[in-house]
Amino acid sequence: MQLVYAKPSPYSRKVRVTLLEKGLADQVSEIIVSPLEDPTALLEVNPLGKVPALRLDDGSCLYDSWVICEYLDTLTSQPRLIPGGTARIALLRRAALADGVLDAAVTARLELLRPEAIRWAPWTDRQQRAIGRGLAVMEQDVATLGATVTLAHIEFAVTLEYLDFRFPDVGWREGHPALAAWLSEFSQRPSMQATQPPRP
Repeated sequence: MQLVYAKPSPYSRKVRVTLLEKGLADQVSEIIVSPLEDPTALLEVNPLGKVPALRLDDGSCLYDSWVICEYLDTLTSQPRLIPGGTARIALLRRAALADGVLDAAVTARLELLRPEAIRWAPWTDRQQRAIGRGLAVMEQDVATLGATVTLAHIEFAVTLEYLDFRFPDVGWREGHPALAAWLSEFSQRPSMQATQPPRP
C-alpha cells in the first residue's frame, strides 16, 4: 500500500499513528507531498486534493482519515481500535468531538494564512469558541477513555498536539488539567513520538 500525506497535517498524523498502533507500518510505503500545490502524486489518489490518501494493493484508493483508519482497523484483529456494538457508538462520539475541535483549529489556522487585509475575524473567533467548548467536554470525557488504546485516544492526542503545534500561545492546558495530565502520558507512546509534526 502507499500512503500519500503531508507531515504537518493532523489528519495524516491520525493515519500514521494508527498504522503504528496496528503494527502495519512496514506494509505501507510513504509519499510526502505539499497539498497546497496540487501535486500529481496526490491528485492521482484523491481527486479532492486532500491528504491523507491510501492506495491499496489492488490500485483502488481510500481518502478521508476516518475511512482510512477504519479500513486499517479491519486488517488485523488485535489491537482493535474501533470496537463493535454500543461501545462503537460511544467511541465514535468521542472521536467526532475531538475531530470537530481539530476541524475548527485547522479552519482558524487557514484563515490566519490569508493576507491580513482579507481575514474575517468573526469567523476565526467562532472557531476559537468552538474549540473552547469542545475542550471543555473533552476535559470531562478523558477519564472515560480507558486504558485500552482506541481511535478516540488517537483523536484526542492528535488534536491536542495540533493545538500545541499551530497555536502555542493559546494555553489550552489552563483550565483543562485532566486533559493535560492524560496527554503528558499518552504522548510518550512510540507512535506519537515517531509522528511529531515538523517544528519551525
